[in-house]
Amino acid sequence: MLNADILPEIKNILDKSQSILVMLVPNAKYDQAASCIAVYEALAQKYPQKEITLLSPEQITTPNLLGQENFKQKLGSKDLSVSFDYDEKAVDKVSYHIDEEKKKFYLIIKPQKGQKPLNTSQVSFDYTGAEADLIFLFGVHELGQLEHLYSNYESLYNQAALVTVHNFEPEIGNFKIDLSGKSSWSEAVLALIAGLELELTSAAATNLLLSIEEATNHLNSFTATADTFEVVAKLLRAGAKRQVKSAPQPVAPTTPVEKPKKKIASKSKTVDLMKSKDYAPSNEARG
Repeated sequence: MLNADILPEIKNILDKSQSILVMLVPNAKYDQAASCIAVYEALAQKYPQKEITLLSPEQITTPNLLGQENFKQKLGSKDLSVSFDYDEKAVDKVSYHIDEEKKKFYLIIKPQKGQKPLNTSQVSFDYTGAEADLIFLFGVHELGQLEHLYSNYESLYNQAALVTVHNFEPEIGNFKIDLSGKSSWSEAVLALIAGLELELTSAAATNLLLSIEEATNHLNSFTATADTFEVVAKLLRAGAKRQVKSAPQPVAPTTPVEKPKKKIASKSKTVDLMKSKDYAPSNEARG
Protein backbone atom coordinates (compact mmCIF):
# COMPACT_ATOMS: atom_id res chain seq x y z
CA MET A 1 0.00 0.00 0.00
CA LEU A 2 1.12 3.54 -0.75
CA ASN A 3 2.53 5.23 2.34
CA ALA A 4 1.29 8.79 1.94
CA ASP A 5 3.35 9.95 4.93
CA ILE A 6 6.57 10.00 2.90
CA LEU A 7 5.14 12.05 0.01
CA PRO A 8 5.66 15.49 1.65
CA GLU A 9 9.35 14.66 2.19
CA ILE A 10 9.73 13.57 -1.43
CA LYS A 11 7.94 16.75 -2.50
CA ASN A 12 10.40 18.82 -0.46
CA ILE A 13 13.41 17.16 -2.19
CA LEU A 14 11.68 17.49 -5.54
CA ASP A 15 11.25 21.25 -5.15
CA LYS A 16 14.95 21.66 -4.36
CA SER A 17 16.25 19.36 -7.09
CA GLN A 18 17.52 20.73 -10.39
CA SER A 19 18.33 17.47 -12.17
CA ILE A 20 15.78 14.61 -12.03
CA LEU A 21 15.91 11.21 -13.67
CA VAL A 22 12.85 9.00 -14.25
CA MET A 23 13.98 5.47 -15.08
CA LEU A 24 12.12 2.35 -16.23
CA VAL A 25 13.22 -1.27 -15.84
CA PRO A 26 13.87 -3.14 -19.14
CA ASN A 27 11.17 -5.50 -20.45
CA ALA A 28 8.59 -3.39 -18.62
CA LYS A 29 4.91 -4.20 -18.87
CA TYR A 30 2.49 -1.68 -20.36
CA ASP A 31 1.18 -0.83 -16.90
CA GLN A 32 4.67 -0.01 -15.60
CA ALA A 33 5.61 2.02 -18.67
CA ALA A 34 2.35 4.00 -18.59
CA SER A 35 2.90 4.85 -14.92
CA CYS A 36 6.51 5.90 -15.54
CA ILE A 37 5.57 8.17 -18.46
CA ALA A 38 2.73 9.71 -16.43
CA VAL A 39 5.09 10.78 -13.63
CA TYR A 40 7.70 12.06 -16.09
CA GLU A 41 5.21 14.17 -18.05
CA ALA A 42 3.63 15.50 -14.86
CA LEU A 43 7.08 16.55 -13.58
CA ALA A 44 8.08 18.12 -16.90
CA GLN A 45 4.81 20.02 -17.03
CA LYS A 46 5.14 21.50 -13.54
CA TYR A 47 8.91 22.10 -13.53
CA PRO A 48 9.85 23.27 -17.06
CA GLN A 49 12.95 25.00 -15.63
CA LYS A 50 14.38 21.75 -14.25
CA GLU A 51 16.38 19.16 -16.19
CA ILE A 52 14.15 16.08 -16.25
CA THR A 53 15.14 13.00 -18.26
CA LEU A 54 13.17 9.85 -19.08
CA LEU A 55 15.41 6.77 -19.39
CA SER A 56 15.30 3.04 -20.07
CA PRO A 57 18.15 0.66 -20.97
CA GLU A 58 16.29 -0.46 -24.09
CA GLN A 59 14.13 1.10 -26.77
CA ILE A 60 10.44 1.07 -25.84
CA THR A 61 8.16 -0.11 -28.65
CA THR A 62 4.84 -0.76 -26.97
CA PRO A 63 1.72 -0.44 -29.15
CA ASN A 64 -0.70 2.38 -28.22
CA LEU A 65 1.70 3.83 -25.61
CA LEU A 66 1.75 7.60 -26.01
CA GLY A 67 5.00 9.42 -25.19
CA GLN A 68 7.31 6.41 -25.46
CA GLU A 69 9.46 8.30 -27.98
CA ASN A 70 10.75 10.44 -25.07
CA PHE A 71 12.70 7.52 -23.59
CA LYS A 72 16.47 7.86 -23.90
CA GLN A 73 18.93 5.01 -23.71
CA LYS A 74 22.01 7.04 -22.82
CA LEU A 75 22.63 8.58 -19.43
CA GLY A 76 25.72 10.76 -19.85
CA SER A 77 24.92 14.19 -21.29
CA LYS A 78 26.71 16.61 -19.02
CA ASP A 79 30.26 16.86 -20.42
CA LEU A 80 31.47 17.12 -24.00
CA SER A 81 34.19 14.53 -24.59
CA VAL A 82 36.79 14.70 -27.39
CA SER A 83 38.59 11.42 -28.12
CA PHE A 84 41.10 10.17 -30.69
CA ASP A 85 43.60 7.38 -31.25
CA TYR A 86 46.54 8.28 -29.08
CA ASP A 87 50.05 8.69 -30.50
CA GLU A 88 52.47 10.20 -28.03
CA LYS A 89 54.47 11.81 -30.84
CA ALA A 90 51.36 13.57 -32.10
CA VAL A 91 50.58 15.07 -28.70
CA ASP A 92 53.18 17.32 -27.12
CA LYS A 93 51.13 20.17 -25.70
CA VAL A 94 47.40 20.80 -25.20
CA SER A 95 46.07 24.32 -24.77
CA TYR A 96 42.99 26.40 -25.51
CA HIS A 97 41.97 29.95 -26.13
CA ILE A 98 38.69 31.82 -26.56
CA ASP A 99 37.95 34.28 -29.33
CA GLU A 100 35.68 36.79 -27.63
CA GLU A 101 34.82 38.54 -30.86
CA LYS A 102 33.73 35.40 -32.69
CA LYS A 103 32.49 33.70 -29.50
CA LYS A 104 34.44 30.58 -30.29
CA PHE A 105 36.40 28.14 -28.15
CA TYR A 106 39.58 26.63 -29.60
CA LEU A 107 41.22 23.47 -28.30
CA ILE A 108 44.78 23.19 -29.62
CA ILE A 109 46.75 19.94 -29.66
CA LYS A 110 50.34 20.50 -30.69
CA PRO A 111 52.46 17.55 -31.91
CA GLN A 112 56.12 17.04 -31.12
CA LYS A 113 58.57 18.86 -33.31
CA GLY A 114 58.92 17.24 -36.70
CA GLN A 115 55.93 14.92 -36.17
CA LYS A 116 52.62 14.82 -38.02
CA PRO A 117 49.56 16.32 -36.28
CA LEU A 118 46.50 14.27 -35.33
CA ASN A 119 44.33 12.96 -38.11
CA THR A 120 41.03 14.88 -37.93
CA SER A 121 39.12 11.85 -39.25
CA GLN A 122 40.08 9.98 -36.07
CA VAL A 123 38.67 12.62 -33.72
CA SER A 124 35.21 11.88 -32.29
CA PHE A 125 32.88 13.82 -30.04
CA ASP A 126 30.47 12.51 -27.46
CA TYR A 127 28.68 13.42 -24.23
CA THR A 128 29.69 11.81 -20.97
CA GLY A 129 29.14 12.34 -17.29
CA ALA A 130 25.85 12.55 -15.46
CA GLU A 131 24.42 14.15 -12.37
CA ALA A 132 21.10 13.97 -10.61
CA ASP A 133 19.60 15.19 -7.36
CA LEU A 134 16.60 12.85 -7.48
CA ILE A 135 15.99 9.56 -9.29
CA PHE A 136 12.64 7.77 -9.68
CA LEU A 137 13.06 4.04 -10.36
CA PHE A 138 10.01 2.26 -11.83
CA GLY A 139 9.98 -1.53 -11.53
CA VAL A 140 13.63 -1.64 -10.44
CA HIS A 141 14.49 -3.79 -7.42
CA GLU A 142 18.21 -4.15 -8.20
CA LEU A 143 20.35 -1.39 -9.70
CA GLY A 144 22.08 -3.94 -11.92
CA GLN A 145 18.81 -4.25 -13.87
CA LEU A 146 19.58 -0.84 -15.36
CA GLU A 147 22.51 -2.37 -17.24
CA HIS A 148 24.66 0.33 -18.92
CA LEU A 149 22.66 3.06 -17.17
CA TYR A 150 24.18 1.81 -13.92
CA SER A 151 27.59 0.49 -14.97
CA ASN A 152 30.29 3.16 -14.53
CA TYR A 153 27.73 5.43 -12.89
CA GLU A 154 27.64 3.82 -9.44
CA SER A 155 28.57 7.07 -7.69
CA LEU A 156 25.56 8.79 -9.22
CA TYR A 157 23.15 6.46 -7.41
CA ASN A 158 25.04 6.92 -4.15
CA GLN A 159 24.75 10.70 -4.27
CA ALA A 160 21.16 11.13 -5.47
CA ALA A 161 17.96 10.51 -3.52
CA LEU A 162 16.35 7.31 -4.83
CA VAL A 163 12.58 6.81 -5.00
CA THR A 164 11.62 3.23 -5.90
CA VAL A 165 8.16 2.67 -7.35
CA HIS A 166 7.12 -0.99 -7.31
CA ASN A 167 4.35 -3.36 -6.23
CA PHE A 168 6.45 -4.28 -3.18
CA GLU A 169 9.23 -2.62 -1.17
CA PRO A 170 12.67 -3.46 -2.62
CA GLU A 171 15.84 -3.24 -0.56
CA ILE A 172 17.18 -0.27 -2.53
CA GLY A 173 15.87 3.26 -2.31
CA ASN A 174 15.69 6.10 0.19
CA PHE A 175 11.93 6.31 -0.35
CA LYS A 176 9.84 3.28 -1.28
CA ILE A 177 6.50 3.67 -3.03
CA ASP A 178 4.50 0.42 -2.79
CA LEU A 179 1.70 0.38 -5.38
CA SER A 180 0.24 -2.99 -4.35
CA GLY A 181 -3.37 -3.40 -3.30
CA LYS A 182 -4.90 -1.84 -6.40
CA SER A 183 -6.21 -3.26 -9.66
CA SER A 184 -3.11 -1.98 -11.48
CA TRP A 185 -0.07 0.28 -11.22
CA SER A 186 -1.93 2.90 -13.21
CA GLU A 187 -4.70 3.09 -10.64
CA ALA A 188 -2.27 3.40 -7.74
CA VAL A 189 0.14 5.88 -9.36
CA LEU A 190 -2.58 8.52 -9.51
CA ALA A 191 -2.32 8.84 -5.71
CA LEU A 192 1.46 9.38 -6.07
CA ILE A 193 0.95 12.13 -8.64
CA ALA A 194 -1.68 13.83 -6.50
CA GLY A 195 0.48 13.53 -3.38
CA LEU A 196 3.35 15.30 -5.15
CA GLU A 197 0.93 18.05 -6.23
CA LEU A 198 1.36 17.28 -9.91
CA GLU A 199 -1.18 17.24 -12.74
CA LEU A 200 -1.67 14.72 -15.52
CA THR A 201 -1.35 15.49 -19.19
CA SER A 202 -4.18 14.22 -21.39
CA ALA A 203 -1.80 11.78 -23.12
CA ALA A 204 -0.65 10.33 -19.79
CA ALA A 205 -4.27 10.06 -18.63
CA THR A 206 -5.10 8.15 -21.82
CA ASN A 207 -2.23 5.71 -21.16
CA LEU A 208 -3.36 5.11 -17.59
CA LEU A 209 -6.98 4.60 -18.59
CA LEU A 210 -6.08 2.08 -21.27
CA SER A 211 -3.87 0.25 -18.77
CA ILE A 212 -6.67 0.04 -16.21
CA GLU A 213 -9.12 -1.23 -18.82
CA GLU A 214 -6.71 -3.96 -19.89
CA ALA A 215 -5.92 -4.95 -16.30
CA THR A 216 -9.59 -5.19 -15.35
CA ASN A 217 -10.99 -6.65 -18.58
CA HIS A 218 -12.70 -3.35 -19.36
CA LEU A 219 -13.80 -2.95 -15.73
CA ASN A 220 -15.53 -6.36 -15.72
CA SER A 221 -13.01 -7.97 -13.34
CA PHE A 222 -13.67 -8.35 -9.62
CA THR A 223 -10.38 -6.48 -9.03
CA ALA A 224 -12.14 -3.30 -10.16
CA THR A 225 -13.46 -1.64 -7.02
CA ALA A 226 -15.32 1.58 -6.31
CA ASP A 227 -11.90 3.26 -6.07
CA THR A 228 -11.11 2.04 -9.58
CA PHE A 229 -14.20 3.70 -10.99
CA GLU A 230 -13.34 6.93 -9.16
CA VAL A 231 -9.87 6.88 -10.73
CA VAL A 232 -11.41 6.29 -14.17
CA ALA A 233 -13.64 9.32 -13.66
CA LYS A 234 -10.62 11.45 -12.71
CA LEU A 235 -8.71 10.28 -15.76
CA LEU A 236 -11.60 11.15 -18.06
CA ARG A 237 -11.81 14.61 -16.49
CA ALA A 238 -8.05 14.97 -17.08
CA GLY A 239 -8.61 14.46 -20.81
CA ALA A 240 -8.19 10.70 -21.19
CA LYS A 241 -9.55 9.31 -24.43
CA ARG A 242 -10.98 5.84 -24.48
CA GLN A 243 -10.02 3.48 -27.26
CA VAL A 244 -13.38 1.89 -27.95
CA LYS A 245 -13.19 -1.23 -30.04
CA SER A 246 -15.76 -1.30 -32.82
CA ALA A 247 -18.44 -3.91 -32.33
CA PRO A 248 -18.64 -6.61 -34.99
CA GLN A 249 -21.25 -5.87 -37.64
CA PRO A 250 -24.27 -8.17 -37.39
CA VAL A 251 -24.56 -10.64 -40.20
CA ALA A 252 -27.87 -10.49 -42.02
CA PRO A 253 -29.74 -13.81 -41.82
CA THR A 254 -29.75 -15.69 -45.08
CA THR A 255 -33.12 -16.70 -46.48
CA PRO A 256 -33.09 -20.22 -47.88
CA VAL A 257 -33.73 -20.27 -51.56
CA GLU A 258 -36.77 -22.35 -52.38
CA LYS A 259 -36.38 -24.73 -55.21
CA PRO A 260 -38.81 -23.96 -58.04
CA LYS A 261 -41.72 -26.30 -58.09
CA LYS A 262 -42.11 -28.42 -61.12
CA LYS A 263 -45.07 -27.38 -63.18
CA ILE A 264 -47.32 -30.26 -64.04
CA ALA A 265 -48.68 -29.84 -67.49
CA SER A 266 -52.43 -30.42 -67.50
CA LYS A 267 -54.17 -31.70 -70.61
CA SER A 268 -57.16 -29.58 -71.53
CA LYS A 269 -60.24 -31.40 -72.84
CA THR A 270 -63.06 -29.83 -74.74
CA VAL A 271 -66.41 -31.38 -74.04
CA ASP A 272 -69.17 -31.25 -76.66
CA LEU A 273 -72.24 -30.89 -74.55
CA MET A 274 -74.48 -31.80 -77.43
CA LYS A 275 -72.86 -35.21 -77.68
CA SER A 276 -72.55 -35.82 -74.00
CA LYS A 277 -74.62 -38.66 -72.65
CA ASP A 278 -75.46 -36.75 -69.54
CA TYR A 279 -76.72 -33.76 -71.42
CA ALA A 280 -80.51 -33.33 -71.48
CA PRO A 281 -81.89 -30.21 -73.10
CA SER A 282 -84.59 -28.33 -71.29
CA ASN A 283 -88.13 -27.96 -72.59
CA GLU A 284 -87.38 -24.42 -73.58
CA ALA A 285 -84.38 -25.53 -75.55
CA ARG A 286 -86.51 -28.07 -77.35
CA GLY A 287 -88.91 -25.38 -78.51
